[in-house]
Amino acid sequence: MQGIGAVVGAISRNLADLQDHQGNYVSIYDQPALSHPDPVIHSIKAAVNRLSNSTSFLEFLGKHAFIMQNDLPSPSEDDAAEQRYHFMSLLLNLVNTFLYMVNTYIIVPTADDYSLSLGAAATVCGVVIGSMAVAQVFSSVYYSAWSNRSYLRPLVFSSIVLLIGNTLYALAYDLNSIVVLLVGRLFCGLGSARAVNRRYISDCVPHKLRMRAYAGFVSASALGMACGPALACLFQTDFKIYKLTFNQDTLPGWVMALSWLVYLLWLWIYFREPPQEIKANIRPQEAHAGSAANYTIENDFTRPLLLNMESKQGQNGDQRI
Repeated sequence: MQGIGAVVGAISRNLADLQDHQGNYVSIYDQPALSHPDPVIHSIKAAVNRLSNSTSFLEFLGKHAFIMQNDLPSPSEDDAAEQRYHFMSLLLNLVNTFLYMVNTYIIVPTADDYSLSLGAAATVCGVVIGSMAVAQVFSSVYYSAWSNRSYLRPLVFSSIVLLIGNTLYALAYDLNSIVVLLVGRLFCGLGSARAVNRRYISDCVPHKLRMRAYAGFVSASALGMACGPALACLFQTDFKIYKLTFNQDTLPGWVMALSWLVYLLWLWIYFREPPQEIKANIRPQEAHAGSAANYTIENDFTRPLLLNMESKQGQNGDQRI
C-alpha cells in the first residue's frame, strides 16, 4: 500500500516538474512530450483510493468484529473481584510461592554429600533433586481441581504435606535410609500449590492490580530460587539434640519444616476464603456476555453486509432490465 502511494507520488511530482520547467531545456531532444490529462495517473490514483477505503474497512471489522467483549473485564466482574480481594491473602500466596522455591533449591549444595553419607552413589543426587519436580507435575492436577471449590484448604493441605516431607528429609540421616530421603522429596513435590497461587491471582485480584500481582509472583519465585542455595551456605555446623543430628545435610530439612509450620499458623489465622457465591455468579455472566457479543457481531456486521450485497444485486438487476 505504501509502495503504491510512493510510486504515484513520484510520478505526479515528476509530471508537475516537467510542466513547470517546460521550455527551459538546452536541446529539443531533452523535452519529452507531455500529456496533461494522463488517464493512467488518474486510474492509479483511483485504485489507490479504493484500496485505502478497503483497508480502512477491514481494519474497522478487525477492531469491532473479532475482538470479543468478554476478553475485557466487565463491570460486574470487576465488582466481584473487588469483593473477593484481600491483601493479606494475596501476600500469603506470594509467601507460599517464595517458600516453595526456597524449599526446591536449598538442598542443591548439599544433596550429593547427603546421598554419599547414606551409602548411595553420587549420581543419586540428581534423582533427589529431580524427584520433587516430577511429583509437582501430578500435584498441579488435583490442586487445580481443588481450587474450584476452595483456596484455603489446598494451601493448608500443601503446608502439611511440605512439613511432613521436609521432616522425612531431615530424619533420613539418623535413619540411614536413602528411601526415606527420596520419599521426603516426593512429599515436598506433592505439596506444590503454585497452581493455587496463580489461580488465586487470576480469580480474586482486581484487574487494575492483577499485573502487579503477577509481577510479585514472578519476583517471589526468582527470589526463592536465589535465596535457597544461599541459605544452605549458612548451615555449616554439626551438633546433636538427643538422637537428632543437625548438620549441613539435615538443617535444610529442619529449617524448611519449621518455616512451613510457622506459615501454616499464619495461613490459618489471617487467610480469608473468598465468598463462593460470587465466584459461582461470575461464570454465567461471562457466558452471557460472550453470547451477547456474538449476537451483536452477527447482527451488526454480518447481516448488514449480506443485506447490502442483496440490495446491490437487486439494483443491478433492475438497471439491466
